[in-house]
Amino acid sequence: MELADYATDSVIRYDLEGNIQYSNAATETHYGWKPTAMLGRHFSDLMLEHAEASMLWEKLFRLGHWQGPLRRRSHTGGAINANVRLAIRHDGLGNPLDVIEYSAVSANVAASSGASASQIAALGRAACWQFSLKRVRHLLDPANAQLSRGATADEWCPDRWDTLLTAVQVTDVNDEAVQLFGLPADRDRVIDRPVASLWPEQSRAALGDLLTALAAKTDAEPETREIPVVGRLQQVVLTGWRAADPRCPDTVFVRVEATLHAPNAVIELEASQNRYRNLISYLPIPVWQIDARAAGRIFDRLIAGGLSDMAAYSEEHPELVDLTCELVQVFDVNDEAMALFGGKERSEFIGPVAYLFAGTPGAARRVMLAHFSGIRNHVEELKVRTFDGRLIDVLLLMTFPVPGERLDTTLLMMIDNTAHLEAEAKLRKIEADFSHAARLSTLGEMTTSIAHEIKQPLAAILMNAQTSLRYLRKAGPNLEKADQLTSRVVESAQRASDIIDRIQDMARNRAPTYALLGLNDIVRQCLVFLRHESEDKNVVINLRLEPNLPLIRGDRIQLQQIIVNLIVNSIQAMKMAPHTRREIYLETSLDESDHVAFSIRDTGIGIATEHIEQIFDGFFTTKEGGLGIGLAICQSIVNAHGGTIEAANHPDGGAVFRFSIPTKNSDAAASNPTSSKYPPLHRQAY
Repeated sequence: MELADYATDSVIRYDLEGNIQYSNAATETHYGWKPTAMLGRHFSDLMLEHAEASMLWEKLFRLGHWQGPLRRRSHTGGAINANVRLAIRHDGLGNPLDVIEYSAVSANVAASSGASASQIAALGRAACWQFSLKRVRHLLDPANAQLSRGATADEWCPDRWDTLLTAVQVTDVNDEAVQLFGLPADRDRVIDRPVASLWPEQSRAALGDLLTALAAKTDAEPETREIPVVGRLQQVVLTGWRAADPRCPDTVFVRVEATLHAPNAVIELEASQNRYRNLISYLPIPVWQIDARAAGRIFDRLIAGGLSDMAAYSEEHPELVDLTCELVQVFDVNDEAMALFGGKERSEFIGPVAYLFAGTPGAARRVMLAHFSGIRNHVEELKVRTFDGRLIDVLLLMTFPVPGERLDTTLLMMIDNTAHLEAEAKLRKIEADFSHAARLSTLGEMTTSIAHEIKQPLAAILMNAQTSLRYLRKAGPNLEKADQLTSRVVESAQRASDIIDRIQDMARNRAPTYALLGLNDIVRQCLVFLRHESEDKNVVINLRLEPNLPLIRGDRIQLQQIIVNLIVNSIQAMKMAPHTRREIYLETSLDESDHVAFSIRDTGIGIATEHIEQIFDGFFTTKEGGLGIGLAICQSIVNAHGGTIEAANHPDGGAVFRFSIPTKNSDAAASNPTSSKYPPLHRQAY
């Protein structure tokens, strides 16, 4: 109870039956009871009504804690209004140990109840903290150079106080500390957090020096440190001491006394902070509040040392990412975040941010690079592992503070993207099925051409095989001629096999396979496939292919489907055109955006003006018996390849269709194209 001895709140310890085992000096100041007179009394002795005391004690053991205003009995029997907080303490096995009461009487209440001037004066407040040094013992070992100035650690190693105060854990605070330091009113959001995420930066060196001195002491004598000004505080005095109980060798206490200046500004600041906390608490999306100042200080030192390429540096020093994930701390979450992760207590979320990125390798580095680059926002999709074992897809949105704002708060938000991605996968499956149906429909329309294409090599095989047999059956077999004819049979058989393979590829329902392709080669393959169709319909195809086009990344069958569909549409559009004007002009080129482009123009009747805006809509068709999915599928495929497609009428008559695909060196090219309503994600930084 060493912290209680120095506290200005009344502190009373009860056993589990309600008998008082301890009270501090402030209890006498508040209620007039001397500590010796308090020992052995019962909880109900301090209450005006025994029935109320019994009900409250029962409620306390039902809930585990209680907080609110109470009318207490003074040593003279009078009534004193007090704000009281009761909590049951537990041992290491979770068994109830005792009950601790904190209470305070405000100055105006004390005055109205007839308290003396000396008692009112004694009600001045001091912020008290309780810390655990258990995690810093190895850092305070003189043989450990990590905390020594001029240590041989890498240049990115944080300042000694950053490292020390990140390892020191807060184990308790009083109400004055909550108010003075602007801490969350819910103590569960403070307990077990590193003090580095809560303590003002201007006085960290003083606190670190004080804790280092206390760790080296062997007695409970206090140590003090004085600081002239810390933000809105003046004449700051830190008083620290070690726990006298040998069972708590790692426990230390620090009391903060200071003078506030600009009280009106303080009131406005506290009101603003309360509004901010309420806003975060009631936001309808999961929000994490993060203190990333420790990482910022590392970055500042690296920049001061001449570093400009953090991406390369982090590749050479991957341990920097791990260190950043350890130093950057979550200090608060809202209810939506707890629900998303399946957490029950806020304390589960408080601590290093590493758990947020454990499900997606590389995500922590991208976020770190974004922070280093100084950008305002970072967005990316990632997978996270929840506390109840689920692996979910989320859209991560981070907002970093900029100079002029509170640099201790980085906002991290997550939107559960699982349902969206599942729906998107189903949509892609439906699109793939429609695409397959469109290819089958196109093949059905080209049955005559396909049969003709296959008949040609089969007829050549038959003729060459028969001729070869005649040469072999002569009295003097002509083996040389038979060899030539047999070679022709093999070539024709291979040609027939290639035709069948192309048909099977078009007919097969399979997932896209992306590779580097030449668009000119794809166009030539499509023309071989459509040669008989164009000849049968008396259509002349004029070809103009730009040489040496850069490669594009795409799926060969899908790109063939676009070109075949556009050519077949053009052939069908010219049924009513005079034979002398049935022409198609095909062209490939490199446009001004370094995208490879394909255009097709026919000499048909063109597109009706009222249909231009609907031409790519699903199930819109002007053909009798048409499905209306061909052009919609073409647009979907082009979009999935990161390109664009458009349609127009040519001034000289006929329709023009044009699509472009990014090259393999284009910034717009996607390494794994997918269809999504979200824009391409910025992944350069975090």
